[in-house]
Amino acid sequence: MTAVVTTGLAAPAAVGALAATEVWATRSLGGSQALAASCLAVVALTVCRRWPWAALITTLPAASLGYVWLAPMVALYQVALRTGPVSTVIGASATAFVYFVPWPHLGPADWAPSSVALTVMFSGLISGTPVILARLVASRRELRARMAELALFRTREHTLETQQTMLRERARLSRDIHDTVAHHLSLIALQASALEVSVPPERRPSVALVRKSSQAALTDLRRLVTMLRTPAESTAGVPSPGLADLPALVVTAGSHVSAELGHLDGLECPSAVQEAVFRIVQESLTNARKHSPGAPVSVVAGQVGTNLLIEVRNEAGGSGPWIPGSGKGIQGMTERAAALGGSLLAQPAPDGGFVVQALLPLSTAAARL
Repeated sequence: MTAVVTTGLAAPAAVGALAATEVWATRSLGGSQALAASCLAVVALTVCRRWPWAALITTLPAASLGYVWLAPMVALYQVALRTGPVSTVIGASATAFVYFVPWPHLGPADWAPSSVALTVMFSGLISGTPVILARLVASRRELRARMAELALFRTREHTLETQQTMLRERARLSRDIHDTVAHHLSLIALQASALEVSVPPERRPSVALVRKSSQAALTDLRRLVTMLRTPAESTAGVPSPGLADLPALVVTAGSHVSAELGHLDGLECPSAVQEAVFRIVQESLTNARKHSPGAPVSVVAGQVGTNLLIEVRNEAGGSGPWIPGSGKGIQGMTERAAALGGSLLAQPAPDGGFVVQALLPLSTAAARL
């Protein structure tokens, strides 16, 4: 920006200095009136960008002297650059006329054919050069503007192509998920429902847990498929789990899971934060079942100042089969918390268990939404 301003100020100053040098060099060619007209033409160059026609008219008396060229040419250049074609033709014609007419103060007129031809050529050169130069500059500016417009159009076209590619990929993913994973989950839910009525009573709670878990997974999967197929602007109406769903999640996890969720009653919280809380608790309970199956688990959630604190702690041991994990669960929880401006800590507890603590700043999350 500074360089542009400096260049914009330096160019008129340099032209003014050249015009003043011309006046100084030709000061002895005329009397005091000619010198005054020449100086007035130099002063007119200071306003030729704002009032080009006024500047051109002011420089014409100096042009009639026959030896002051630069100031009238600069003024005519600004007229051609900043006005329309009609004004340009009028300005060029007036300048050529002033230089062609044999004014009385120039002495006796020489009407010899060679002198007339030279005068016509000189007048055309003085009046035509600024116009041609102005047209070249205007064409260059127009070309630069067109190139910038073309670059912007290409950028928008590339963005649109990228968005269309993403939409097609999202549609493909949603179709594949629906045709594969959703199909298998539906079969699991149906088989669990049929198995629940045929197993002994003491096994029915376990089968019921499988049925409820598969049905919940199928519901979440259908929601994800809907979000993948729906543009981002239309996903606001897609339901997502929140704080109200935490008690049911804890009950589904089993009798060895205890929770203190009373502090969340009446808490106003953005939907993105509510879903993050639900997913963090859900993933933590899943990890506890994998790595310490059957061990006691405690879930505590509540507001701490302007933040929401979630803690899931499980003890060591367990009596069920150990299931290996991929390590992506903690990474996903950390990313969810970071996306809302919060933090997550997952580490072994001193008693040999494992603890997950997440802190989500409600005000920051609400502002981002």
